[in-house]
Amino acid sequence: MENIAIYDTHNLTMEDKLTTEDKIAEKLLSIGAIQINVKNPFTWVSGIKSPIYCDNRQINSNVAVRDLVVCAFVDFIHNIEGVDIIAGVATGGIPLGTLIADRLKLPFIYVRSEPKKHGLMKQVEGYFKKGDKVILIEDHISTGSSSMKAIKGLKEAGLDLICLISNMTYGFDKAEKLFNDEGIKHYSICNLETILKSAVRAGIINEDEKNQVIKFKSSPETWYDNLKS
Repeated sequence: MENIAIYDTHNLTMEDKLTTEDKIAEKLLSIGAIQINVKNPFTWVSGIKSPIYCDNRQINSNVAVRDLVVCAFVDFIHNIEGVDIIAGVATGGIPLGTLIADRLKLPFIYVRSEPKKHGLMKQVEGYFKKGDKVILIEDHISTGSSSMKAIKGLKEAGLDLICLISNMTYGFDKAEKLFNDEGIKHYSICNLETILKSAVRAGIINEDEKNQVIKFKSSPETWYDNLKS
């Protein structure tokens, strides 16, 4: 998504000067969808201790923020030709994906992390034809493993992935390498750099805390041990 900065234009308020990505970052912080705490890090499912936590489920409950995020996705996808279906990664990508598909008047499907163990044993739920071109929606990307499980499921079902688009990404090298190695085009509406810039501007964190989050991004598995030492 291309954002045009207009900081050199006079007689505009700060709100006017923010890009869509900046505005989304501010809103995600304001509703607690993104939280930063260096002193008392969050524990991820993987066991990683992190100074940042992303809870995009908060977006679904805030109408104004939800509309801002969905509009950003729709504006981006409007520039992509040949889209047959919008898909969402279960579960985080389902609410956003459904709304995006509705705005674009496109069919919607969703992808489980693995096939069901009963019934029709599907991994991809909804109607589609083999060869349909799909955009996959993810709420946020950390290591990229959940996205890759969904991508594998789409490919095994005979669908043609155009790209993966997330609302938020930490920008981990591990995820970047994973997608690049598999030739997956991936984009994000917002990213960690913009979040940190907005958090400093709003006084939520200081420069030292920002630098700690950047260190975490560079080495998420070892950051906490290094912090304690």
